[in-house]
Amino acid sequence: MKEINPQELKEKINLGEKFVVDFYATWCGPCKMMLRVLEEHHSKFGVPVYKFNIENDRQLSMDYGIRSVPTIIFFNESKVQKKHVGILTENQFNSFTNL
Repeated sequence: MKEINPQELKEKINLGEKFVVDFYATWCGPCKMMLRVLEEHHSKFGVPVYKFNIENDRQLSMDYGIRSVPTIIFFNESKVQKKHVGILTENQFNSFTNL
């Protein structure tokens, strides 16, 4: 699973790509649990999954309403399609990525 930088995130959104981003922080315990689930299973999901450290660009994180981590956002057609705050199991994540 790839860590995405602020520029890459903006480019993917502008291109209208379908993907999921896990907004996390290195100091966040629940984020580490969520990252483990995503890293183990990301190849099984029907969309690309990226991780984004909120400490790399706090303004960009605030622009997407990240007030708590982990926050998972599903982007499609340059828009936020779904947003979830907190940990998801593999099955919950699969349901989350289905539109």
